[in-house]
Amino acid sequence: MRETGLRERRIEAVVGIVLAGMVWIAPAVHAADAVKIGYVDAQKVLDNTKAGKKSKESLEEFLKSRQKIIDLDESEIKQLQEDLSRQAAVLSPDARREKEETLQRKVMDYQRRAGEMNKEVQAKKKEVLDKFNKDLEGIVKKVAEQGGYTFVIDRNAEGGVLLYAKESFDLTDAVVKEFEKTSP
Repeated sequence: MRETGLRERRIEAVVGIVLAGMVWIAPAVHAADAVKIGYVDAQKVLDNTKAGKKSKESLEEFLKSRQKIIDLDESEIKQLQEDLSRQAAVLSPDARREKEETLQRKVMDYQRRAGEMNKEVQAKKKEVLDKFNKDLEGIVKKVAEQGGYTFVIDRNAEGGVLLYAKESFDLTDAVVKEFEKTSP
């Protein structure tokens, strides 16, 4: 029974401290600047600006050049497989083994090259998008400062940062217009 009374007094003390803190903080909250929050659909900006389209085209050209190399390797392997299948009956065991080993080396080289190409494409994608995002951040900052926004959130950020927003807080069109003013 003594423990219960002590526990109740501790709870009352904590509640009292919290209430006193709220009374002390409340005037400061009312005196703070109003918070204005907006959001931007960065994917829409990427899709609808000259700079964004140029970034995507650059990436697509790079991807196509790498794909051509991979396609050449694939056709070479396919040709070796066809040759081996056609000649299998007439080849000596040593000649057949040699062709099979050549084919295996080509396949392993292809897999290694495909992995390297994939890494190159990912690095290029990161490079292009990092540059675009840096430019986007500058434009968003300008639009936010002009509009008096305290926070601007990316609607498409990973993790589902924004689940709902009124259309009136969407700054995407203003960012697209500002981006177009600064793009050559």
